[in-house]
Amino acid sequence: MRAALALIAALAVGPVAAQPEGFGAAMDEALEAGGETAPFLRCAGLFRAFHLLLGDETETGAEALEAELDLAVASSRLREAETGAPADAVMAEIAPLIAAAAELYLQRMVANAAETGQEMDAGLSETLEACAVLRGQILGTGTGGAE
Repeated sequence: MRAALALIAALAVGPVAAQPEGFGAAMDEALEAGGETAPFLRCAGLFRAFHLLLGDETETGAEALEAELDLAVASSRLREAETGAPADAVMAEIAPLIAAAAELYLQRMVANAAETGQEMDAGLSETLEACAVLRGQILGTGTGGAE
C-alpha cells in the first residue's frame, strides 16, 4: 500500500511549479515535517481552504470537507507506515500541517480576490485538478468527487 500511495502522491507535485514566486517555498516549508505525505497534506489544505471559504451551507463547501477528510485519512495511513507511529499521534502531527497549508491557500485566495476579483488563479486551478485526481485515485474512482 505504501508504494501505491507514494506513486499516487507524485501526481500532486507537478502543479506546484505553476505557483507564484515564494508560494511553493512557503508551502514546502510549512509541510516539511510531513515527509512523504506532503502532497496529501497540500491537497487536504487546499480542500480545507475551500471549505472555510464556502462554508458547510454550500454543496461545494460540504464536498470540500469530504475531500479534505479523505486526503487526511490517506495521509495518516501513509505517515503511519512511514514512521510506525500510532494513528492518534499521526493525526496530532498532521492536523497543524493541514491547517498551515489551508492558511497559505486562503491568504492566496484573498489576495487574488483583492487583485482580480477572483479567488482562483491558473496555479490554483491546476493544483485543484491534481488534487481531485489524487483523491479519485485514493478512492479508486479515477476522478475526484469535489471537482
